[in-house]
Amino acid sequence: MIGFDRAGKRFGTLDAVKEFSMTIQDEEILGLLGPNGAGKTTLMLMMGTVYRPTSGKISVNGLDVVQHPNDVRKIIGIAFQDPRVDGILGAFDVLNWHLKMTTNLDKVEREDRVEKVLRAVDLWDARNKRTWLMSGGMRKKVEDCKVLAQRPKIAVFDEPTAFLDVPSRLLMWKMIRELRDEGSTVIVATNMMDEAERLSDRVAIVNLGKLVAIDTPEQLKGKTKGGEVLELTVGNGQEFPRECLTQFSEVQEVNQENNKVTVYLSGGRLLLPKIVETLTNRGVKIDSVHLKEVTLEDVFLNYTGHRLE
Repeated sequence: MIGFDRAGKRFGTLDAVKEFSMTIQDEEILGLLGPNGAGKTTLMLMMGTVYRPTSGKISVNGLDVVQHPNDVRKIIGIAFQDPRVDGILGAFDVLNWHLKMTTNLDKVEREDRVEKVLRAVDLWDARNKRTWLMSGGMRKKVEDCKVLAQRPKIAVFDEPTAFLDVPSRLLMWKMIRELRDEGSTVIVATNMMDEAERLSDRVAIVNLGKLVAIDTPEQLKGKTKGGEVLELTVGNGQEFPRECLTQFSEVQEVNQENNKVTVYLSGGRLLLPKIVETLTNRGVKIDSVHLKEVTLEDVFLNYTGHRLE
């Protein structure tokens, strides 16, 4: 179990993480969902003892990360957002060296594990190619493979599918799930809605260094008011008459960003004609209308007031 107890990290005058409290259960995939700069990477690097918390406490399997950093490092593996590999070495040597530094495997066991993971991600034929000559997607696979081959008790992936094509993304998700099924606790930092929703057992929404909400994707969507979302695009520069919509009992909340209006409501199919008629009568120019069920993106917007970009 991993615990954050009012953890904070300050860089100069910037609070990258503020009063952050959260518990991560054993053998779950927790998705940290938030935009770039939300504090996701800082949280993971504090947990991994790379950064020292400015305030609060973080414990990993009962070990305080400040008091027992060496013991914590032994059970954590981190795949960084930007691949950290020796560009002169090939993928095989990068992974073999990583396992030599992080595990007690002998030479035969290391080489067997490296071969299996490189074959799984279709990099075996390029195993001796210097990583600086590889594409961004290939280097990212090598970075992820460090943790997939290590199989640590706690596996951390920072944007694991950045630069990857769709088939490679699906494969990486499959391998991360298998890592969880083998007993690892997995933390995935991402700014991709579909990745957070399809990969995570629970999702923690992080914004401006704070925990905004945490639950399963379905529970988060179920807690969103109304259960349906109406998206309207209105004419630029118009002052939107919010009271026109809040007069309806089925409307739970209305958010507006520029010319994008998001309405959380129930009974949307029956209410839609009335909403369009009411706004049109008030002189609002409606460019587009879209009614849908709540998504994780809507949850993020509802909690933070802005979209994840």
